[in-house]
Amino acid sequence: MITHVVFDFDGTLVDSRELAVQLINELADKARFARLTAENLEELRNLSIIERCSRLGIPTYKLPWMAIQLARSYRKAVPSLVFNEGIPELLEQLRARGLKLLILSSNSEENIRAFLKRHSAEDWVEDIYSGGGAFGKASKLRTLLKRTGLRREQLVYVGDEHRDVEACKQVGVRVIAVRWGVDAEALLRKSEPNHLVERPAEIAECVERWSARC
Repeated sequence: MITHVVFDFDGTLVDSRELAVQLINELADKARFARLTAENLEELRNLSIIERCSRLGIPTYKLPWMAIQLARSYRKAVPSLVFNEGIPELLEQLRARGLKLLILSSNSEENIRAFLKRHSAEDWVEDIYSGGGAFGKASKLRTLLKRTGLRREQLVYVGDEHRDVEACKQVGVRVIAVRWGVDAEALLRKSEPNHLVERPAEIAECVERWSARC
């Protein structure tokens, strides 16, 4: 039986795309790699992280440095962020059904908690698992399972990137991919999530169906 729903943060819960573009372009100017533009953004949404780095001229060894810089800049912009449309209602609906909510994100716990506090949503989330870099979500999922003592079949992960799907497959956790986040629908479909949704309300419907089959 499904008891916990684990959410990605940026893109999935929070509308942070414009902020991400702004912060990445600020880094691009400093580190001298290509900027994100209206012209190349849609193309990049269909590419993996490695392919995006190649197109923008970013050495992959710089990704950890970029993550640190972005987290620092992001902290200052937290007051400007909002939930994606329909997400607060979804979270309230899941909690009303007795489901526990967790967040697993490559963003920092400090940033996530600051956002939740600003939106009076701190009590909605049981715990936060953060860090791990661009490719560390499988490791974080294993840590989550070990610390909570949960079985894989008790979890559903909700994310917006193909790497979220790949991480869940590595660990054996069911995953719902959302169409309103970072990665394009074609890339998400290629990664073959257990389910792909267009609206937040579909997440609750999907979790309910899976729970009924247990």
